[in-house]
Amino acid sequence: MKKRTWCLPALLALSLPLSASEIFRPTELSDSELAQLRGRYVLPDRIISFGVVMTSTWENAAGQVIGAQVGMSMSAGQPQPVLYAMPIEGAGNGGTVTAGNGQILGGAGLDSVRGIVQSVRVAGDGNQGENGMEIRISSGPSGDMPSGAQAWSNGQVWSNGAGTVRLSSQNGGLAIAIQASNGQGIANQQLGAGGMGQHSAIGGNLNTVRNLASLDIRLRDLSRSVDLRGCLDQLRVLNPTR
Repeated sequence: MKKRTWCLPALLALSLPLSASEIFRPTELSDSELAQLRGRYVLPDRIISFGVVMTSTWENAAGQVIGAQVGMSMSAGQPQPVLYAMPIEGAGNGGTVTAGNGQILGGAGLDSVRGIVQSVRVAGDGNQGENGMEIRISSGPSGDMPSGAQAWSNGQVWSNGAGTVRLSSQNGGLAIAIQASNGQGIANQQLGAGGMGQHSAIGGNLNTVRNLASLDIRLRDLSRSVDLRGCLDQLRVLNPTR
């Protein structure tokens, strides 16, 4: 878990311009952790692009969906990373939503914890809550931005029958906050300021809430001939011609 905590903010901080680098602050690895990384590296020219994607969604009992995706992508040759945002919405099935009356108390201390913090608190029935993080490594051409993505702007807001989602840059990081309608609850996800938080508090019934984050790395394919040339070059260094 320590490795994942370091990898996400550290890679981003190295790629961001100075004005944005405060969003992601790297954490120094100990000698014992570095010892475990020997031999596990990727040559810089193999990395085509990498980025971080945060997605938060809320689906209520009527199938209405509100949410957002926030991403940062950095490709080879780009002078600086690109931040984008995309609304996520669903019309639902026309059903009714019973007003939530569950009360969730406490939890204020979760906002002050450093590192990675996840919580799902429920005071209703038939709800599903999910928090997840992953590192995805793939090869091939760099992927395009999702269809419908917009340039990042602090304070972007989207609303529909399911609730309201607000994007913001706060506490040195990026955040997605969802306020569900009819007292169903709240959800938020934030990255930066030395950590990541994923939380949901559900006071209604039959809701599905998801906070997902991923670090995406794309590597350039290497042909067998390129690998063979590299091996031969290293053999020549080990056994120089006399």
